[in-house]
Amino acid sequence: MLELVYNMEQRIVNYMEENRNIKNKKIFKLIIKIFNIFFLTIVSIFLICLLFYVISGKIAEKKGTNPLFSFYTIISSSMEPSLNVYDVVLVKKTNTNKLNTGDIITFYSTNSYFGDTPITHRIVKKDDTEKNSFIVKGDNNQSEDKDKVKSNNIIGKVILVIPSLGKLQFFLASKKGFAFAIIIPALIIITYDIYKIINAIILKNKMSKLKNKNGNI
Repeated sequence: MLELVYNMEQRIVNYMEENRNIKNKKIFKLIIKIFNIFFLTIVSIFLICLLFYVISGKIAEKKGTNPLFSFYTIISSSMEPSLNVYDVVLVKKTNTNKLNTGDIITFYSTNSYFGDTPITHRIVKKDDTEKNSFIVKGDNNQSEDKDKVKSNNIIGKVILVIPSLGKLQFFLASKKGFAFAIIIPALIIITYDIYKIINAIILKNKMSKLKNKNGNI
């Protein structure tokens, strides 16, 4: 009697353990599936944006004009607190006649100190002495920029700010960041493949045992 009760308890324990394992496997599969969908979606969006950015850039370069959209990373504190270091701004090519006081623009400075580095500052007023030129200032600067910004040096108007994205950009540009971006997804995919192989082996062994058992009956 005691042996019968023990066997029943053991079966219940085995059944519960098996159900727990099945549940864990389902949760693991669901997590992997969600991650794959998320990862593929992010990669697809990134590739589409990159493709559009490259194509529009090439077309603009061929025409000798600025691209319709450009991304720039803020590398100075001149526009704080509106724009912080490592923020990324999306700049849209804009008709300079439609620019107003208060707009934040990205432009090439005529000051040789900055070279070819684009500057992002706010328009404080239009210059009355010279047509299509603007006086700009960094929000965090004490005074206006000495050099006026001419319309032909304006890349465009800032239409979107992505906080701190530049940190990711600089990290991925480094050797460690590039390795991280490649190795982590690869490890996840490899782990999932190994998991599927192990499951296939376990299932094959179970089927073999069941076949042998049926053959011996």
